[in-house]
Amino acid sequence: MENRKETTIEERKLVIKLSNEGKFQLNIAKVVGRSVNCIRKILQKFKKTGMLANNEGRGRKKIMNSITERRVIHQVKINPKISAPKIAASTSNTLGRSVSAETVRRVLRKAGYNGRVARKKPLIGKRNRVKRLKFAEEHILKPQQFWNEVIFSDESKFNIFGSDGRRMVSRKLNTSHHPKHTIPTVKHGGGSVMVLGCMATSGVGKLVFIDGIMHKMAYLNILQNNLKESADNLGLGSNFIFKQDNDPKHTAFVVEEWLLYHCWNQLIYFHSLPT
Repeated sequence: MENRKETTIEERKLVIKLSNEGKFQLNIAKVVGRSVNCIRKILQKFKKTGMLANNEGRGRKKIMNSITERRVIHQVKINPKISAPKIAASTSNTLGRSVSAETVRRVLRKAGYNGRVARKKPLIGKRNRVKRLKFAEEHILKPQQFWNEVIFSDESKFNIFGSDGRRMVSRKLNTSHHPKHTIPTVKHGGGSVMVLGCMATSGVGKLVFIDGIMHKMAYLNILQNNLKESADNLGLGSNFIFKQDNDPKHTAFVVEEWLLYHCWNQLIYFHSLPT
């Protein structure tokens, strides 16, 4: 018989049965296929406890109890961007013994939290959230033809030397857009190149690279040299609705005056467009 580490309940029953029949431990060991020492321990335990099953709680004890596990989960709820090694370090200090990062991850996975790359979303204050919602509610019933005539324009940043990196976050399923689970982005920051472009449902317009800081006169010059041409290329001619955000250079008097005479239809928006 295969010499396994732990005997089965059936084997223990057989040992007791043979012992009650008056068999010697050596003979029982040969029948069961175990060592004499193993047979002796089974008989001693049964004589002492009257039990064949193992005592509950045998084996390696859990490092963290339910209270400590709840503390780990609470840390993630407060700060989803905290890393497992940091939680493990603080938990180790609290318990006075080593807790691995993988143990922390197992606790979090059991609670439904999984490590994910944090999504980046534009940094939008509460006031502007209200304004965006109002804009959406006012235009939600607009027909498709209305949007087909809109030219959306905005400037954006593109990194020259790779991305800005990524950060992990522990979160539950379908919570990726929760503010705590995202990284706020601010437009026009860092080592990059700025471009201004436009688009419509029929395609994309001209893309203009911006050298240095764009002021109101530079923006006006871009509109004068590119807006009409982009509208023609998009098949809209002069029958289009121009959409831009409320950046100060976009709302400067010289720009608004030019748009008044060259772009009769404008879609008013109250905040910067998402990047």
